[in-house]
Amino acid sequence: MPASHVALLWLHLAVAAWFDVRERRIPNALIVSGLAQAYAVALFDGGVPDAGRAVLGAAVGMLAFAPLFAFRLIGAGDAKLMGVVGAFAGAPALLPIIFYTVLAGGVLGIAALALNRAAASPLVHLREALFAHGGHGHGARPVRRPAPVRKSAAVLPYALAIAAGVVCWALTRG
Repeated sequence: MPASHVALLWLHLAVAAWFDVRERRIPNALIVSGLAQAYAVALFDGGVPDAGRAVLGAAVGMLAFAPLFAFRLIGAGDAKLMGVVGAFAGAPALLPIIFYTVLAGGVLGIAALALNRAAASPLVHLREALFAHGGHGHGARPVRRPAPVRKSAAVLPYALAIAAGVVCWALTRG
């Protein structure tokens, strides 16, 4: 992949990561822009065959992440962003990119879990201390209610993991 294509892809990934961190969503306009630019540069560089490979790469990228979206492990924007990656990099490059992305996502998840537990721990202990001894008669503990179920499990800005996966792929390919 030429350096200009890599630069365009990294630009889209940086903007997507920025939106994902700030708003927990990736705008469809960014996805459409990325797909259009990937198709345009493929068509310009290699004609219809390369444009066809870009379409195939986009489809494979989105389909690879569709099960993760179906099980609410990632958001729809993340699956569509992987389609943009596939359109730029091509379907054959997606296997190592997905491998690196999943590794980066695991690291991101562990970091988020560690940060959330560290931040929540003092508050949890304070809440338990207040409820254990405060006004519930004879030291009785209140019945715990389960935490409300989130409508979506996509709480990590997974565009960061996708960007890290693409960077690792770019740095390790020969």
